[in-house]
Amino acid sequence: MNIGIVLLVALLSLFALILLVAEKARMDEKKLAVVATLGSLAAIVRIPFAVLPSVQPSSFLIMLSGYIFGARAGFLVGAITPLFSNLFLGQGPWTVWQMLAWGLCGASSGLLGKLRKRGAAPLLDRPGRRWLFIVHCTLWGFLYGWIMNLWIYTGMGALANFRTFIGLYVSSLPFDAAHALGNFFFSALFAQNTARILARYHRRLVIARFPAWKGGADGEK
Repeated sequence: MNIGIVLLVALLSLFALILLVAEKARMDEKKLAVVATLGSLAAIVRIPFAVLPSVQPSSFLIMLSGYIFGARAGFLVGAITPLFSNLFLGQGPWTVWQMLAWGLCGASSGLLGKLRKRGAAPLLDRPGRRWLFIVHCTLWGFLYGWIMNLWIYTGMGALANFRTFIGLYVSSLPFDAAHALGNFFFSALFAQNTARILARYHRRLVIARFPAWKGGADGEK
């Protein structure tokens, strides 16, 4: 049996489980709106940067989303991003792996956000906290590439062995480094101000609810 197919089925099952857990947790409407908005935004900003190999502003936005709104929201934003953007860039079995890689990217940032002191605003105004986030973003430039390499490796079939595994990871280093450098610059330049905007947006987001109209046949209540 092809190991790539087995892993693809396993990943799809994992996503189904995560969505089931999210449904059981009953994420409120505000956070759902935030997730949908940020996922769409991350997908949109990815498209024009597709001409630059491995430079992904989406990664920075996904990680900041997880840092501000939590691990579950970060994972969902990360999973939504390739699902939407690949409608323009091309869908395929790699989409599931991108959903996993970016989902873990956002979720890990949510866990990083929990390291702040209780009651502290989830912002990046303090230099120590900001640099920790920048390092985290930079490392994920490599981690994302390493996860995506697994998709390529599982598709090698009979050619898959330790030698090709090492060769694959060595050959991807320039692209992973470009992704990491992009994450570094995006987070160093924009993380602090963008975190303030997202935090303010989260606080002020209001979902308008319109009660069901119970009018009679004559149009009066």
